[in-house]
Amino acid sequence: MELILTHSNTDFDALASQLAATRLYPGALAVLNPQLNENVREFAALHREELPFVRMGDLPREPVTRLILVDTATVPRLPLLGDTPIPTIIIDHHRPERDLAPHEEVIYADTGATTTILVQRLMEHHLPLTSVEATLLLLGIYEDTGNLSLPGTRAVDVACAAWLLECGARIEAVGEFLRRPLSSVQEQVLHQLEQTMRLEEISGWTALFAWARVDGPVPELSSLAHRLRDLYAPAVIALAIATGDTGTQLILRAGADTFDAGALAARFGGGGHRYAAAAYVRGVDAETLLARTETAVREVMQPALTAADIMTRPVHTAPIDATVAQAEELLLRYGHGALPVVNHDGVVQGLISRRDLDRALRHGLRDAPLARYLWHGPTLLPPDASLATVRSALAADNGDRTGRLLVVDAHKRLLGIITRSDLLRAWAAGQDAGKIDHAIVSETLERFLDPALLAILRRAGAIAQQRGAALYIVGGAVRDMILERKPDDLDLVVEGDAIGLAEALATELGGAVRSHSAFGTATLTLKRLDGEPLTLDFVMARTEFYERPSALPDVEAASLRHDLHRRDFTINTLAICLNPTRYGWLYDFYGGRRDMNRKLIRVLHNLSFIDDPTRILRAARLAARLGFVIEPRTRALIGDALEQGVLGRATPQRIMHELRLILAEEHPEPALALLDDLGVLRAMHPALRWSPAIAEWFAAARQAAFPDAPLPDLYLALLLYPLIGDERTAFAARYRLPASEARLLADLTLVHERVEMLRSAAEGSDQWIADSAIDRALHGIGIVALRAAQIAEPPPVPQYIARYIDYLRSVKLAVDGKFLESLGLRPGPRFGELLAALRAAHLDGIAVTREEQEAWIRQAVVAQSAPDAGRR
Repeated sequence: MELILTHSNTDFDALASQLAATRLYPGALAVLNPQLNENVREFAALHREELPFVRMGDLPREPVTRLILVDTATVPRLPLLGDTPIPTIIIDHHRPERDLAPHEEVIYADTGATTTILVQRLMEHHLPLTSVEATLLLLGIYEDTGNLSLPGTRAVDVACAAWLLECGARIEAVGEFLRRPLSSVQEQVLHQLEQTMRLEEISGWTALFAWARVDGPVPELSSLAHRLRDLYAPAVIALAIATGDTGTQLILRAGADTFDAGALAARFGGGGHRYAAAAYVRGVDAETLLARTETAVREVMQPALTAADIMTRPVHTAPIDATVAQAEELLLRYGHGALPVVNHDGVVQGLISRRDLDRALRHGLRDAPLARYLWHGPTLLPPDASLATVRSALAADNGDRTGRLLVVDAHKRLLGIITRSDLLRAWAAGQDAGKIDHAIVSETLERFLDPALLAILRRAGAIAQQRGAALYIVGGAVRDMILERKPDDLDLVVEGDAIGLAEALATELGGAVRSHSAFGTATLTLKRLDGEPLTLDFVMARTEFYERPSALPDVEAASLRHDLHRRDFTINTLAICLNPTRYGWLYDFYGGRRDMNRKLIRVLHNLSFIDDPTRILRAARLAARLGFVIEPRTRALIGDALEQGVLGRATPQRIMHELRLILAEEHPEPALALLDDLGVLRAMHPALRWSPAIAEWFAAARQAAFPDAPLPDLYLALLLYPLIGDERTAFAARYRLPASEARLLADLTLVHERVEMLRSAAEGSDQWIADSAIDRALHGIGIVALRAAQIAEPPPVPQYIARYIDYLRSVKLAVDGKFLESLGLRPGPRFGELLAALRAAHLDGIAVTREEQEAWIRQAVVAQSAPDAGRR
């Protein structure tokens, strides 16, 4: 017998999950818990004949072979279960809080309701539902997601709710069973709660604490928390309600970024999820339990965001003594709609908008002082202003001016600026708190970073916070860690003084700093415990301006958001904060996680490839490495950039650098195939192509693993192998190859010529060629070019090359130039001719020993001297 069980005080999510489990586990019995919430009891009684629930007293006397727990990980106490472990499946949308036993398995998903996990499977199996069944499942989803409005609600919850409506669920049942008026007893308890209620400001959040007592039958209490939330809109609710003389019911509700309600309830023996939880504590009165709860809330409450947290900094400003024309130039350069205006001490004087500047320019006032046209009424906020204050201030602006708030210190010196976009991003961060769990990101750091390095980074984050700065890991390292890949290196960005942060960290940890003040960068070198050096690069958050296509950018200090906007692709715009108050917070301004989930390479803006053509090659490299695809719009922008000839305007060395990075990949073939498909290889050189044959050569090179030919060099040789001599010469000239690579291309031209000689010789001798002929043909050619020919050429050429490399190349003669000098010969071209001829004789087995070689030389000298004597 298989049983489907859930927790006591069963709510709609639990009951609906039991129902759905009966459809997915045919034959399993859904046991109705005797303790049901009042609205759940009414629904179950009303539809008793249409629902497949069994009461505990009606269970057959059979052994239990498997348990299916829904919306809970705790097995209810039932006499028929005994003490022997029973195979158990736990289905829950709450993350397991304990280690599993060997007989247990978990089905978990990040959804707003457990019902959603099961309904999703019903959808996948196309299982039909009656109208009553669909309605109960709908109530389960709606109840636990707060009518699809709580922060934990996910897209899949909404999708499942829509499917249930298609199956005949009655949406009016939500009003009947979830939005029902309070009973008289509930009204009395709510009145007590309002009488004892306190609203406290904790870490910038509003928290509601209240207690009450119920002497008779205990009504359903969770709806009281919902009612108080609707009335007072606190971020946190903690209710302690004594039930007779036995104990006190604790009810917790938490907002997105406040704390984990489930974890806090677990301290008191209860449970739940991060937004809603409960516990029943025996032997403790309501006031005492509420006091203990408040203490615990104060311990775990996360600080609320302030104006300083969400403001953009540093701020682009206009000086008070600027002209209208100069202010216009600044607005065009930065692309802003308005600029704060400050005096020489940084004190705010007002704000100038593009609208006001346009009016002045239309009247021909380009050279007029900017001070005449300032708006002196922008809202000024202190850095510790709460998010609620920011919201109210922006709402009061009502769009009549610029929609900008200026954050200033006590002397009205400008610290930062807040726009509606900044506020919306802060809200989005709160809404995404369940999707982007900061604790999970923190665990990711600990999993992929060396503990000693992570300790240094956390200390650097603490120092940054003390200095009014912010430290982030950004870019590819964040991308790789989220994709469960170990990062190659770290890109550290500082909102603030990067050099000062590096120097402060060096002073504390005993390191050395090398800085570049013009670029706001610093390199910190520390010694590890094992004596090895550790190097960290701190880079000022900056923005870039391109004066012309393909030019190197001009840089200026900017905010993290602006710094990330200058990067190449959305998947490289993620950042993890290292400051203590925001440790592990993941920032995603441009949809990087979304594109990672969709496996897309997406460029940030339309002129990205015009600004930096090397991003075209980088797109192919990342797509190939990660198994992603280039999204259609980005692909079209690559085509447009190539049509404009941007690769021809880019620095050749940078193009080759990106090509070398591709060739250094573990498997470069997909990236090169993609570059060929995009037309990039043809743009690099008209004769450059990718083909199945070259792909086979690359695979053969990896399999051969030649120790004398590094794979990236060999890949380059194979890629360029099909080119003819003039084409290789043109390629070398165009990309200004270093001497080693230029020599490689020259060797490729030479090896083509010599291989042809060997092939012709083999055709006339049944493929047998003397060792001397092989040596003469291949002598002096670089090893990488030889290995490329060994892979690319058809038989019997690879055998000839292998014999030359493995044996002939290392052959040494027993005699050298000194022996020739002992015979009275003078050094010159004749030395080389004699030694080359002797080498051929040696390889062909004619002069093997030293004595034979010396005799051969003497005979050759005599033979060469005789004709000369005859002529005299």
